[in-house]
Amino acid sequence: MTSEQQTFPVAPRSPVKRTFHGHTFCDPYEWLREKDSPEVRAHLDGENAYAEAVTADLAPLRERIYTEIKDRTQETDLSVPSRHGDWWYFARTVEGGAHQVFCRVPAADPADWTPPAVEPGTPLDGEQTLLDANAAAQEHDFYALGAFSVAEDGSRLAWSEDTAGDERFTVHVKDLTTGALLADRIPQTSYGAFLTPDASQVVYTVVDESWRPYRVYRHVIGTDVSADQLLFQEDDPGLWLGAELSADKQWLMLSSSCSEYSEYSVLRLSELSAADAAARGSHTPEHDAAAPGSRGPSSGAAPSPAHQDAPDERMGADPGRSDGTEEAHPEAPVDLPWRVVLSREERVLYEVEPLTVAGTDVLLLSHDAHAPNGRVSLMPMEHAGRGLTEVELVDVVPASDTVRVESAIPTATHLVVALREDTTPRVRLIPRTALEPLVTGMAHDGTDARAGGAAPSSAGTGTAANAGLLTGTQAAFDEDLSSTGVLSAEYENSVVRVSYTSFVTPPRVYDIPTGEPGAGALDAFGVGEPALRREATVLGGYRSEDYTVERDWAVAEDGTRIPVSMIRRADLDPAVPAPVLQYAYGSYEISTDPAFSISRLSLLDRGVIWAVAHVRGGGELGRAWYEDGKKNTKTNTFTDFVAVTRHLAARQDVDARRIALMGGSAGGLLAGAVLNLAPELYCGGLAAVPFVDALTSMLMPELPLTALEWEEWGNPVESAEVYEYMRSYSPYENVRDANYPPILAVTSLNDTRVLYVEPAKWVAELRTKVAHPETVLLRCEMAGGHGGASGRYAQWRDTAWEYAWLMRCLGVAD
Repeated sequence: MTSEQQTFPVAPRSPVKRTFHGHTFCDPYEWLREKDSPEVRAHLDGENAYAEAVTADLAPLRERIYTEIKDRTQETDLSVPSRHGDWWYFARTVEGGAHQVFCRVPAADPADWTPPAVEPGTPLDGEQTLLDANAAAQEHDFYALGAFSVAEDGSRLAWSEDTAGDERFTVHVKDLTTGALLADRIPQTSYGAFLTPDASQVVYTVVDESWRPYRVYRHVIGTDVSADQLLFQEDDPGLWLGAELSADKQWLMLSSSCSEYSEYSVLRLSELSAADAAARGSHTPEHDAAAPGSRGPSSGAAPSPAHQDAPDERMGADPGRSDGTEEAHPEAPVDLPWRVVLSREERVLYEVEPLTVAGTDVLLLSHDAHAPNGRVSLMPMEHAGRGLTEVELVDVVPASDTVRVESAIPTATHLVVALREDTTPRVRLIPRTALEPLVTGMAHDGTDARAGGAAPSSAGTGTAANAGLLTGTQAAFDEDLSSTGVLSAEYENSVVRVSYTSFVTPPRVYDIPTGEPGAGALDAFGVGEPALRREATVLGGYRSEDYTVERDWAVAEDGTRIPVSMIRRADLDPAVPAPVLQYAYGSYEISTDPAFSISRLSLLDRGVIWAVAHVRGGGELGRAWYEDGKKNTKTNTFTDFVAVTRHLAARQDVDARRIALMGGSAGGLLAGAVLNLAPELYCGGLAAVPFVDALTSMLMPELPLTALEWEEWGNPVESAEVYEYMRSYSPYENVRDANYPPILAVTSLNDTRVLYVEPAKWVAELRTKVAHPETVLLRCEMAGGHGGASGRYAQWRDTAWEYAWLMRCLGVAD
């Protein structure tokens, strides 16, 4: 290898001035934003070549790690079949296949909810292949699925795929009765796309030029995409528009939301059908043919998070425009009788489900009105559209300082409530019979005896027995530091499927029988014993008892106690200080919950302790934990991480000289900020798709998702205070002359959440300041998105590349 090959690329400095609020910043590397520039492509190619050259000695270790991951993974595997209507659906993975094969078999006995036993490599009688993603991916460098929606009667499948990594999807439709691919093809859609219950239409969302989902369309199968109707448009650049069906499939629901408040609009599907009939009756066939989409006038109005910013300059045409040109006149949504549940002006963050309880239509709200940690309430349907002070809210799950309510999903017999307590996620089941006295006691005559909506009503709670039923029952498992989540709660199904995992327990799938309280083998809550359906297989002789998990607590600068999860091999000698890889995310109220990882075993088995710092900005300890790490308290996220590092370094079983840090996306911002704050504490830092040029991105509302992100970071365009605060921590603008450790930044060219330009600029600036610029590396996936390359094998190789680099920093690169 020549010395020239080992010389890191030097990005030319071409200062561009940025002036806001009386402050001017000269950005020397803004030119790297020109994605299609030959100079930019050449620079990124040079960075990749340099990163490969200076880590060439790690190639054997990378191959060993990749082989370890591969050998521990059961390559020919399958998911647990899930019941949907008269079919059992599941996915197969096959050895050598990077993606999944989606299949189904008919339910032999509609009354039997035991999933069929599926063996790897052995087809079942009547098995059908719905979609072979391996075959679909063969013609593309990148392939990822977005939507996957099967009709209620099993007759059709709608799915979407991204073949560039820019998170813009094309929807396809397949007739499952004949196996024929239909001519319908809807390009440039966002993630959300689904079939209506009668399988006649596809409802989908599209993004605006800033990558914000802002329009919901419907496509009638068999018609040209240019005829698609615009159902709703969200004009507020700070809100994200989503669409979904209610749990009982009777309502279409639209949500305009951000991280702080939301607004739902609901419409009975029967009203949508009635509007279709009325439209057909008022138009001649000639008029319908001449008016593309019959797009009449009307009004306008979803992880990952992680700075969901990144723009992609190659914006495509709106789906309804076959030629990609702008329309002469903006289209307007069709006129439909939407019901707004709670207006956005109320500043309530909520989700909603329409229900019929005791013969009465009500709305089930999971919301934060006067309840920072959330509560679940019932509201009369006729109160929809009223102000918060004028609605009646009767609590099902009351507000709590210690329990965070995250969602409530209704089935025909239960409410399935996802919540968080003592930092970990749980699932609670409440029988719907307990709701009937609550609804009976509500005011439904258009008056409100308890105006205000603040204090939950106790009317109609009935007997103490009913109050006991409202407490529900929780799925209980053995480990304290574990995660239980809802996998499936189909409305008509008599089982609720949950997931269970921990740092040392591979993912399990349980089916919990549900029904009328006291029926058969069900308890007083209408819940039976969980049935284990599957535990993920880990090959190579894995034993959970070979590893231990510990919960420790560090103390932040302001006295706040920060939880820390530590995972290690059980046979590590505590008298011998061990290296530590410290990880955190700390944004968007996203929690780093206990979860198993096959790839992590390669680090643990080399004596590395994996430490998760549950810093503020996440959601582990409720809404206040998140609020204390966003906007004008964001720096708590970074100082918490440093406090955890200092706490770990003081432990006798930790080698203070061998602590590396890792974070991705918004966690990459954390990594960059922490390296600026205390570079001397770390032996290496890995920042994956890092949001390290945060202030620049937040000053550019034309970039994808920036306006939405102001709810997370603040708006530095309008506020000088926010500008100065972000300028104080944005990693790119705070690189200093210091002895930084080796740094690896990983990015993807087509990432639409965090642009490649952010780490590219950051790396260039680091090299001008750090004591050893040759140890700063940039690795750019040239055909990937926010999650990196597509397909499990490519992702395993990426993980092996990064882990080998970390192992060298930690001194365990064997």
